[in-house]
Amino acid sequence: MDPGLVDDSHLYLQATHRSQSIWDTSSTVVLSCRRREAASQRTIPFDQLIAPYLEAAGFLGVSQVGFMQLDWHLITALVERWRPETYTFHMPCGECTITLQDVAVQLGLPVDGEPLTGSLRYNWMLICNDYLGVVPPDMKGQRLSLPWLAEQFEELPPDTDIVSVQRYARAYIMQLIVGFLFVDKSNTLVHCMFLQFLFDFDQAGTYTWGAATLAWLYRELCRASNAQSLEIAGPLMLLQSGVQAASEQSGNMLLIYRWTFDRLSRSQINWTPYTPDIMASLPVRCQSGQAVWTYIGPLICFHLVEKHQPDRVLRQFNMLQTPPTISYTNQRLHQIDLRGKHGQDWRRIHAEHIGVLNSRYDFRVEAPTTSEPTVSENYFVLYRSITRRFITQEGAFYHCMYDFVDEVQTFSVEHDIEALGQICDRTTERVDHIIQQTR
Repeated sequence: MDPGLVDDSHLYLQATHRSQSIWDTSSTVVLSCRRREAASQRTIPFDQLIAPYLEAAGFLGVSQVGFMQLDWHLITALVERWRPETYTFHMPCGECTITLQDVAVQLGLPVDGEPLTGSLRYNWMLICNDYLGVVPPDMKGQRLSLPWLAEQFEELPPDTDIVSVQRYARAYIMQLIVGFLFVDKSNTLVHCMFLQFLFDFDQAGTYTWGAATLAWLYRELCRASNAQSLEIAGPLMLLQSGVQAASEQSGNMLLIYRWTFDRLSRSQINWTPYTPDIMASLPVRCQSGQAVWTYIGPLICFHLVEKHQPDRVLRQFNMLQTPPTISYTNQRLHQIDLRGKHGQDWRRIHAEHIGVLNSRYDFRVEAPTTSEPTVSENYFVLYRSITRRFITQEGAFYHCMYDFVDEVQTFSVEHDIEALGQICDRTTERVDHIIQQTR
């Protein structure tokens, strides 16, 4: 059985990708999806008094997003098709991905503005005292306890002064930031680096919280796509919100999702879900930043630098998709994390990438628009030679059988050979039965 990938110059990290391990071993390992339950349940409750401050800082939209039950099997199946070389999901019908447009529309976060990065050389105890009005009794390096923070802001009395309301708003935003958007693998600790941007709420709204959120998700996807990874964190609601989960659950949902993606056709993807009518009904915050929705270049979140490549998914913008070019991922950047880097000034370290981001209007996609999602004539000729179409050997086998049956059925219909058509129907039923046995 052949998984595809005739030309490996595009997907050059295949040897360490989890799809290679799955093909070789038929692994059914499901990724653990990390989230902070306290934050997802809004331990620090929303109060209408803080709404103006959340709006100014760009977080009112996120505060209104409801709880979403994560489907670990679905997310795992998506990660298996995520490629860190291209920052896209490789489906049989082409590439697709989460873009700045998705972040803006779904979360209402600002995606056009100043990069979210800076120095870690602060007295964080002093910052906590000035911004929150409380000092943590014990800090783990540059992190404070999320349960402790929630205990300090259990409720907001109606006669509270403005300073206290602002402090409460900052604590609530920190809960959203570290518990909903920038989720990491720590269950109870919160990094203080984001707090430095929340003194002035109007100024906070000028930063690209949405772009930073997308950078965080990209990094988590890239890490999780490695064959050795067992978990994934980040804003996973963005990953799941655009995919229809199965209505029926069984013990082997991962296999079912794999099979579904193996057979995914162009018509089964809603490439442009944000219709003019939908966009017109959304708040202004969800429509802002359209000038950079097709920006090609780095996304920055402190130490993270990840690539936004809408040129590979132009069908999502009603533009003509041409064959993709080779995309090189900077492995040095991909290995950077915060461990042991308490005094770094990331604005200085990433100055080159910030320079590109500051010229973002000069790095936007230019392509012919189309009335419906369209690819050029030669797109699939190249794409099918450089993509990994199948994740498992079973998937490749089932696909070959279905293709054969489809071809014979077409022949039988055209030549009105009823008996042959019936045989093909029975064969298809047998294949379906085999699939059902894997559930």
